[in-house]
Amino acid sequence: MVLLLVVPLISCSREEPREVARPVDWPTCRPGQLLGHVPDREAVDTHRQGPAPVVRYPFGTEREYWGGELILRVDETGQVVCYSSSGRPVGDELPLSDTQRAALASLRYEPFVRGGQPVASIVTEWFDEEELPQTQVAMPTASLEDVRITLERTSCLGSCPDYRVEVRGDGQVVYEGRRFVDVPGRYAYRVPAQEVARLVERAREQDLWSLRTDYSAAITDHPSQIVTLDIGGEVHRIHDYSGRRIGMPRAVTEFENEIDAVARTRMWTIVSTEAVNRMQADGFDFASVAGRELLERALFRGEDADDEAMARLVELGVPVDDAMLKHGYGGAPMSLLELALLRAHPAVVEALIARGALETRGKPDQAKIDAAFRSAIAGGRFALVERIWNVAATRPHPSLYFDDVSDGEQKAAKRSPVTLLLSRPFADARPWEGRAIARWLIAQGCDMTASAADGATLLHIAAAANDAGLVRDLLDRGFDASTPGRYGLPALGSTEDEDIALMLLEAGTDLSALPDLRRQATRGRWQRVVTWLDAHDSQ
Repeated sequence: MVLLLVVPLISCSREEPREVARPVDWPTCRPGQLLGHVPDREAVDTHRQGPAPVVRYPFGTEREYWGGELILRVDETGQVVCYSSSGRPVGDELPLSDTQRAALASLRYEPFVRGGQPVASIVTEWFDEEELPQTQVAMPTASLEDVRITLERTSCLGSCPDYRVEVRGDGQVVYEGRRFVDVPGRYAYRVPAQEVARLVERAREQDLWSLRTDYSAAITDHPSQIVTLDIGGEVHRIHDYSGRRIGMPRAVTEFENEIDAVARTRMWTIVSTEAVNRMQADGFDFASVAGRELLERALFRGEDADDEAMARLVELGVPVDDAMLKHGYGGAPMSLLELALLRAHPAVVEALIARGALETRGKPDQAKIDAAFRSAIAGGRFALVERIWNVAATRPHPSLYFDDVSDGEQKAAKRSPVTLLLSRPFADARPWEGRAIARWLIAQGCDMTASAADGATLLHIAAAANDAGLVRDLLDRGFDASTPGRYGLPALGSTEDEDIALMLLEAGTDLSALPDLRRQATRGRWQRVVTWLDAHDSQ
């Protein structure tokens, strides 16, 4: 996606756009100017002084692409110094029009701070582009009892939640879960009528009745969102199929989310204690196959799952026999307890153990304990590792080694220490306790320098997890930074963290196996790494 060249109208509000005086005169960035501190999305949003500008076009404007992205260099005072078009090579930038430059004049930032000092930063900003209504159409008025607002979300090529929820003016809500939701089926309940009244006013404020009835992008495999406003029998429907890609106002997406919030839809799509209590009141049979499937779906959801709600399901009698999960994780079948440990849900773990998940015929089962211990390590929660470690069976503690088999056609097999099971899940926002687990396992006797069947080492795992503390620990204990891992690469090739990259460089990593390190550093905006490479005449 690139920033568009021609922008007729730009504003930061729903009011009629107008020209903004004194447009910015940013130059395009030189290659070296795109190196520096890279704040995450949350930091960019909190440091920006005001909302990002929104580009608006007259009704009927035809565009090949809607929306654009810029990479900005922001100096130590929070001022934008230069820009680059996202996705394009430096030196081949798309020029900014006068109206774009006028709109961008509103961009200001509080200084970004690193190590207690303001630093130059590389910021990525997305600009929405929207089509204005053809005419203003007044939304009908009706008594609240004659209002119905419906949101339908459909499935996609993946696992997008598929459901329909209707909110009525008197506060009655009807939810119908279809596919890829924790709780399928139909449930009726009530929410405060004043919340529905506010939802109606939001639709009026956002001028939804004036918008097109269909915003369907020419793409495939995405979900649809369908909003239906029924006000006293007069109906306006908006079909959103990736509508933001073709100029649908952001207000539609916001209103879809507001319907979900008023209807408490999330308690069904991601099962909550409130949903469990409502199901219990409706007479749901938790001891059924459907109860077991509900728990499985919730556990597979990962970090978003409600730990207490799932534990309540177990307490209400969901079957927790030895049957392995139908799908497993990473292709390997596993028990409910193993999945709960892998997903780091302590309340579910305790509920399952209380139901005998570590036993066979009433006695502790060493094989189950060993498997649970391995899952706890992979889950990255230290308290759960200790919890399973202290369960005794034929041995006082679980095994510190496991049968390790590599992937690929030519499989290698060996006995490896359980430290090599550590792995930080991609995009998991929860704190990862790999450093504490690794240090504790090493103290129990695990070999920190061992390699897995596929060649990976604990240093590679730490670098890939962007765990600077664990990398530092291993280097301080004498771990060789040049040790080859999977594909023969040193740990430096596994990290996305500049601090770790510098640690490994200064620890003497052999760069002969990393001929593209400078390119990797430039792509990652690693100014300090590039400076190090220049100073050491490397690459």
